[in-house]
Amino acid sequence: MKYIDIHGHYAWNIDDGIPTKEDALKALNKAKNMGVVGIIATPHLVCGKHNGDDINRFTKRIDELAQLGKDNDIAVFRGAELFLNDEYMSQLKNKWVIPIEGTNTLLCEFDVRKKHHEDDEFEERLYEVRQAGYKVVIAHIERYFRGGMDIERVENLVDNGYIIQVNSTSFLGLHGKTIQENAYELLRHNLIHCIATDTHRADSERSPNFDRVYQLLKKEVSEDDLQILMYRNPIHILKNENVETTHYVKKGLFSQLMKRRKG
Repeated sequence: MKYIDIHGHYAWNIDDGIPTKEDALKALNKAKNMGVVGIIATPHLVCGKHNGDDINRFTKRIDELAQLGKDNDIAVFRGAELFLNDEYMSQLKNKWVIPIEGTNTLLCEFDVRKKHHEDDEFEERLYEVRQAGYKVVIAHIERYFRGGMDIERVENLVDNGYIIQVNSTSFLGLHGKTIQENAYELLRHNLIHCIATDTHRADSERSPNFDRVYQLLKKEVSEDDLQILMYRNPIHILKNENVETTHYVKKGLFSQLMKRRKG
């Protein structure tokens, strides 16, 4: 299977991600060897901390990564992970953002350390991003609900046109049992549009891992749904197209229904 990783900190020495060019090359090759054909490089872009000079520095480094990728047969696209803290309005006003290459789409994150996000915090800030002219991919949404998943709230976000991304590491249990359960609950409610690695290292648990997650999730969902989550929807995002919705049916139930039809 082919994959496209829409969230990863592969661009070296500009945030808490990959530290060196050598490590970046190692991470790219690791990703390529498991079937990744493209990545969107998404360094952390912190509202109130990073300005226009930082944008130029980040995009230059991403372009250097793209050349490294080209030399090693893996496509690299521009992007960033915009941290929507209290300074977000100033960041939007100054247009100190890096949309996903060739689109008006921003990958946006909130503070995963918070125990509880105020009731309207997501909605108000995401609305302002949209009012500024951008589409939004919400990064690793499962990590914001440390007390358990609020499915109704995520359903409302999806109904309002936001794209939902979940980390592969959450399915693997890296962020704890609650976050893992959140990821599976979103999967079973067809509320995930993309699974991405959020790669930060060339080795360790936070390195490219689509192969492991594919083997894990193929026991749970159809091949078509995995294609949607790890390949087709990332392509739709890169082309500024509408994303697809998965069609989760518990595999045991699906098999029973097929047997009845054959009978």
